[in-house]
Parts: sequence; C-alpha cells; structure tokens
Amino acid sequence: MFVEIATSLFVVWLVWYFLTTFLERRTLPPGPFPFPWIGNLPILLTNPNKPLRKLRQKYGDIFTMTFVTGNTVVLNTATLAREARLTRKDDVLGLLSECVYPMDIIVGPNDLVYADYGTVYLFRRKVFKSAMHVFGTGIEQAEEYVGYAVRSALDKIESLKGQPFSPKDLAASAILIQLWEWITSKKISFDDPTIKSLFEFRDILVKQSWQSSLYELVPFQSYLPTEFNRNIKQAQNIKEMIFPPEFKAHLNSYIPGVIRDMTDSFISAYEKEIAKESGKDIGSINDIPGLMLDVALAGSDTTSATVTWFILYMVLHPDIQEKIHAELDEVVGSDRLPRWQDAKDMHYLQATLCEVLRRSSPVPAARANTVRDVTIGGYQIPKGTLVVFNISEIHLDEREWSEPDKFQPKRFLDADGKFVGWTTFHGFMPFNLGRRECVGMTFAKIMMFTFTATLLHQFKIELPDGAGKPSTEPPGIQIISCPKDFQVVAKKRG
Repeated sequence: MFVEIATSLFVVWLVWYFLTTFLERRTLPPGPFPFPWIGNLPILLTNPNKPLRKLRQKYGDIFTMTFVTGNTVVLNTATLAREARLTRKDDVLGLLSECVYPMDIIVGPNDLVYADYGTVYLFRRKVFKSAMHVFGTGIEQAEEYVGYAVRSALDKIESLKGQPFSPKDLAASAILIQLWEWITSKKISFDDPTIKSLFEFRDILVKQSWQSSLYELVPFQSYLPTEFNRNIKQAQNIKEMIFPPEFKAHLNSYIPGVIRDMTDSFISAYEKEIAKESGKDIGSINDIPGLMLDVALAGSDTTSATVTWFILYMVLHPDIQEKIHAELDEVVGSDRLPRWQDAKDMHYLQATLCEVLRRSSPVPAARANTVRDVTIGGYQIPKGTLVVFNISEIHLDEREWSEPDKFQPKRFLDADGKFVGWTTFHGFMPFNLGRRECVGMTFAKIMMFTFTATLLHQFKIELPDGAGKPSTEPPGIQIISCPKDFQVVAKKRG
C-alpha cells in the first residue's frame, strides 16, 4: 500500500514538475530541459571543455539553462550583448547574492565587483571612478610604481641565469607587487607575506566558487563544520588582516589634497561625493577596504592572466615577437626602459595585446541579473533571471572576425600599420560593457603594456630545449581563463 501511494505521489509530482517547467520556459529562449533539483548542472560537469559552445551549436545564439539558483540566459553574440548592456542598460544590472555565493560572503558587503545594483552600488562606482581620475592625474607617479614592479620582475628573471621558469607565477607576483604599491605606497618583494596571503585568498575564492553548487543543492551544509566553511572563514580572516588595518593607517595620516596612492584617492573621492549625497543610504567611508580588495584581486587576476597568455603566444609565434623587438628598438632604443607614453607610438605591440585579449578572453564570461522584466533577442526574460555574456564565444564569432581561431595582431592595424584603437570593433569587449564595464581598465592597459614592453625590451622569450608545444586551450571552465602551466627561458637581448 505504501509503495503504491509513494509511486502515485511521485508520478503526480513529476507531471507537476514538467508542466510548471514548460510553462515557465514558454517565453524564454530554447535550451536543454532541466533535471529536477539539479537543473542542467550535469552538462557543465560532463562537458568541461567549451560546453557553452556545444549548446550554442544546438540551440542558437541565445539559449536558456537552469541551475539551483534558477534560470540562466546565455548570450553568444556581440549584437545580443550590446542590446542587453547598452540598449537595455537600465534593465540588466543586478547581481543577486545567490548568483555570486559564496564570493559575496567572503569579500563582504562593502565591495563593488559582487555588489547588487542599487544606490549603494552606484555610489561606490562613482567613488571608484572619481578615485581613479584623481589618482590618474598623477600618472607619472603611477608609472613609477609600475617601473619598480617591472624592474623587480627583471631582476628575478636575471637571477635565474637562463633557467626555465613559470611565467604564470612570475606575472601574478609582479603585478600584485605593482598593485599593492598603487594601493598603499609600499614596495614589497616577491617573498613578502602579503603576497602569499593574497594568493591564498585568491585560491580559496576560486576553489569555493566551484564547490558552491554542491552547497546550493544541500543548503544545510553551510552550517556544518566542513572544509568548505573553514576555507570561507580563512579567507575572511586574511581579508580582515590585510585591508582594514591599511585603510585605518591611511585614514589617520591622510592630508586633504595630498594623494599618495589609491587609498588616499578613495578617501578623497568619498569625502567629495558624500557631500553631494547627504541623507541618502549609500554606505560609508568604511566601504573603502572593500574597494581596495577589488583593486588587488580583480586587477591582479585578469592582468596577470593576460600577461601569461601574451608570453605563451610570443613563444608560439617568434615572428610576432621579432616584430615587437624591432618596434621597441625603433621607438625606445637601448638607453632606457619603455614607459606608458611610448604606447601611442607602439602600434604593433598594442595590436598584439588586443589580439591576445580577443583570442584568449581572460574573462571568458560576464554576468548580471535582470532588475525588471525585459525583452532580449525577442524573448521575454523575467525579473531576477541571470544573464551570462559569453565573451569567449563573442571573441571567436566568425560573423565578427575573419579566421577567428588564428592569432593575427594585424587585424587591429589599419592599412598604414596604425593601431585602430580599443573600441573600433563591434565584437571586442575585453572589459565588459555599459554600467558594469571595468572601472579600472585604463590602469589595466598601463600594467599590461608596461610589463610586456619592458619584458621584450630586455629579453627574448623561448621555450626550453626539448619542451613540447604548450596548448592554447584553457584547462576546462575557469572564472579567469589562464593557460595550462608551461615554462619558458628568457635570453638577454644584446
């Protein structure tokens, strides 16, 4: 009797599930039908290599997937991305906590990257942009900081005396050193405890983001003494150990009108903007440690990944590396190191950096929730739906790029060999678009250019003798796309 009742209830529930799912998806783009409870998660787990590409081939340029957090609409073309980010700019801006769990818990409620759309987010973004402008007016100072970090990297390479090294580790450390000086005015070394702690924080963040699906499936696990929860606590401890003390030290020594670094810029911008927003619920100056964290982590991860991809493509395309060497010799010469002001005359290097960003897409996808019901691509998308911008597919779309799988810097040059700029191409969006566009992209460009220019000014980068050809395919799904680990040797240029 019990078995018959249970079976009947299960059948009723199954019919109800299929019916409600079908009705819910009537106005949404097509996509694979979700399993009960786990949705389409098995597709990602069983097809780690470009699963979204396979779905695009089957369902088209816009499709729907379902996860524990709800429906997700994936956009795979520049036209759709621009419609959502620019035409519907007021509608696709949110970032609900369940869609960024557990990153929102780890970084806390005071950052910008994982903040939901609202008055607090808008105010922090305004403060961030204002601070970047204030700090950017002293671009010579910022460039001096870049110079210290790059020279530290050069010294590190020279100390290896031609021995193989991992460019991924070197780039990550050098760029974090650079950012830390921008943030705090402090010069630190490759073996500084701060570097090690921030790397540990980053590794936990990445690991926890992938394990989050399991905890969303079984929410009560969040209250158990598991490794997952211990890692979250450890990351929170690292954050509290590093950023609030630095902020308090800056606040206590801050002199209005004197900008020593980005933290001073944040303080100055907060004081300026808060006066305009009197009486509004927009957070407080104590949000600044969260913005410092955004600069250190978001800036270092994406920029170091780009530099690593750049080095990979240089060893795979020595002819392109030779052209950059020739351009450096012509523009910079041998009496000094490259600087940011040289960028305007180094067309081929800038084109190469753009091609690296296009071909590798260090940030392979962006996301946002709809803040109201909206139409995208002719489909009705309900409020609260997660929208994923599949940047890596957009950067490889044959309708946007000729021979997209080939690495060709010349596509970013005009007929006279001049760099066409960062915004010429409809399908090029390495820094996102619209109101979620990266607010620190100018400084990212400075870091990428200065590091790569100085590296190739001083060295010729090659694969070690007998080494196999490294792959240009990233190892599965990644939040920040970085190549599989490989080693190179650096030979001093005469």
